[in-house]
Amino acid sequence: MTRILPPDFIRRLELQMGPESDIFMSALSDDPVLSVRLNALKPTNGIWSEAKRVPWCADGRYLSEKPVFTLDPLFHAGCYYPQEASSMIIDWLVRNVCQLPDQPVVLDLCGAPGGKSTLLASFLDGRGMLVANEVIKNRALILAENLVKWGAFNTVVTRNDPADFASLNSMFDLMLVDAPCSGEGMFRKDQRAVDEWSLKNAEMCASRQRRILTDVWPALKQDGFLIYSTCTFNPEENENNITRFAEAHGAEVMSFEIPDDWGIHQLDVAGGRALGFYPHKVQGEGFFVCVLRKTAGSEPMKLNKSKKKRVSGTSVKVDFPDVLNRAINQWRFSAVKDIWVAFPLAHANELERLKQKLMVIHYGVSLGQPVKKAWQPTHALAVNTALQPNAFPVVELDKTMALRYLKGESLPSMTDEKGFCLVSYKTIPLGFVKNIGTRMNNHYPAEWRIRMRIEF
Repeated sequence: MTRILPPDFIRRLELQMGPESDIFMSALSDDPVLSVRLNALKPTNGIWSEAKRVPWCADGRYLSEKPVFTLDPLFHAGCYYPQEASSMIIDWLVRNVCQLPDQPVVLDLCGAPGGKSTLLASFLDGRGMLVANEVIKNRALILAENLVKWGAFNTVVTRNDPADFASLNSMFDLMLVDAPCSGEGMFRKDQRAVDEWSLKNAEMCASRQRRILTDVWPALKQDGFLIYSTCTFNPEENENNITRFAEAHGAEVMSFEIPDDWGIHQLDVAGGRALGFYPHKVQGEGFFVCVLRKTAGSEPMKLNKSKKKRVSGTSVKVDFPDVLNRAINQWRFSAVKDIWVAFPLAHANELERLKQKLMVIHYGVSLGQPVKKAWQPTHALAVNTALQPNAFPVVELDKTMALRYLKGESLPSMTDEKGFCLVSYKTIPLGFVKNIGTRMNNHYPAEWRIRMRIEF
């Protein structure tokens, strides 16, 4: 399909790309590239083992056609995430350019819906702590849902404006700012991006990006790294913005080399290197990314003294070592509205800093709550990688039964074990049921259930 592009965009691109502008714009009418990223934290059972790999991300796979993700139980189990291939370069940058400590504290400032946050969670692999933020409420809930399904136990989800992070002086070793932009890189993927584009909107985006960078910069540690990215081709939002910011704040734009056969355009920016993903050269959508290093630090923030909250007593015995696969002295346990939550003890202080300054909507592993003198586990525990494999009886489902479960239906009893059981598909946990003998009652979250009509 030939894409009708805005005249102002065409004029700018002709100046920007010169002789390559025609082939560049022609590529914007091609079909979008389809890709997914496998969850390295979970066994993926060889799914898409024959698919072509994304060169810059070991877990990335190109798809020849778009599957109906809703009808794949492994998608709901968090075994993979549909992510645009170009943006997976973040994985290569954090592994090869950013020199991080063993237990890094990481922020994904504009995290929703969760592609880059789940990528960072896989990179951390249980080390350090990931803070994923989104200011808009419904998008923040989607971000939390995707991180819960991904199964990482060292994550925190916040809902704040970037300016709220300014008071967290020198807290983060790495920050990812995937800034809201004019969306030119999504033109062949989303007609709305074309319809909403204008010079005025691009100028507004560039201004907002500068504000976001300035607001969040104090939260980065000295010698820490900030990855800046957009899904646009506009130099004002990309290299020009970074040049101005680096000069104003004394930041170093990192230099690095990538393989020529990746087809990624390498840009010289403020004495360093940035990458531009152009649709006529690379198998991916439009993307821009660079890495900044902070060469001047800030004083670490001072914690306000706060009274310890009294946790209400309960007669229910919660035997944490039986449900978590790490030693109990490595966890900090707390109750949030009667739901017990575990968080890595090594980063409990950082969590308290966040609670003092930000709106925290999710953290750690949600374990369960007392209900009628019994203990009811949460769905989050079922899909988390911290769950002890033998903590609950497991009932393996075929695809039909798995989809019935994901739609919220009760299932026939398939085990002699009474009480809460894990149901799995291809050995991957999907969630909990409660076996009462005659049937297994469904405990899959109502808000996450499949709404699509399925013919069984």
